[in-house]
Amino acid sequence: MNSNILVPVFIWFIVLLTMSGALASEGFDIMNIKGWDTFARTTVFAGSSISANGGSLTMQEVEVGFGKKFGLTPRFMLSTGFQYSLKSIDAPGDARLPTSLHRLAISLGGMYRLNDNFTLGLMVSPGLSSDSKEITTSDIRTPIIFVSRYKASQQVTLTGGLMYGIGNQELPVLPMIGAVVKPSEEWTFTLGFPRTGVMFKPNKTTEYSLGAEFGGGEYRLHDPTIGANTISYWDYRAVTGIKWVLSPGMELGVAGGYSFARKFVFRDGTRDDIDVNNALFGRLEFKFLW
Repeated sequence: MNSNILVPVFIWFIVLLTMSGALASEGFDIMNIKGWDTFARTTVFAGSSISANGGSLTMQEVEVGFGKKFGLTPRFMLSTGFQYSLKSIDAPGDARLPTSLHRLAISLGGMYRLNDNFTLGLMVSPGLSSDSKEITTSDIRTPIIFVSRYKASQQVTLTGGLMYGIGNQELPVLPMIGAVVKPSEEWTFTLGFPRTGVMFKPNKTTEYSLGAEFGGGEYRLHDPTIGANTISYWDYRAVTGIKWVLSPGMELGVAGGYSFARKFVFRDGTRDDIDVNNALFGRLEFKFLW
C-alpha cells in the first residue's frame, strides 16, 4: 500500500484515541469511569532546512479537546468528544506552503464488555481538515474505527482492529494490532503498531515515558498559489517525557524528542513534494479529569 496513505490514516487513529480517552487508557475499567476529560497540548519544532531550496522552516502544533464518557450499564459505555488542532508553518515564500492547517472534529463511540476479558469498541469521528480559507464538503474526513481488546492474563492485554477512512484521497482498510504488557505496577510496555513505547511509574504522582509516534495529517487546500488541492504532512518522532499528577484530576506533562523523515506531499496538482530536514522538538501538555 502507498505509504503516502498509510501514515496519515494511523495518525487519525492516534487522534481518536486521544479524543475519546477511554480507548487510550491501558488501565481502562468500564465499571470505573470518570465523566469528563479535557486537554491542551503544544509542540514546538526547532528550525530546519527545506531540501528543495535550502530555506528554513519552523512549525508549531496546538491541540485542545474535551470528552465525556457515559456508563449506561456495567458493560456498556458511550463516549463523545471534540478536538481542534492547528499546525502553524513559517517558511520562505518560494516554498509555497500554507501558513496554517486546521482540524476540527467530533467523536462518537461506544465500548461493550462481552465478559471480564473481552471488550469491543466502535468509533466515528467526522471533521473538517483544511487551510480554512474556505469550507466545502471536500474538507470532510471521517475515520471509522473498530477495535477489540482481549485480556490474556493479568499482565498482558492484546489489541486489534480495523480502520476505514472516508474522505481521504484513497479509502484504505487498515489493520491495527498490538499488545500491552504490564509486568508490574511500575512498568508498562506497549508493543505493536501504531503505538510503541515504555512507561515507568515509580509512584502515584510521577510517570516517565519513552516511545515512538507519528505526527501529521491530510488537509484540503483552497489557495491556488500553492499549486495543489490537498496536502499531507507527516513525520516519525522519537519522544521521551515525564508526567506529574499535580492534584486529583490535574496532570502536567513535559516531553521532548527528535522528528525525522519529515515530508509534505501534494495531490491533485503539478508541483513536487517537499522534504524537510530532521529537527528537535519540545512539548507541554495539561490534562484535567473530573
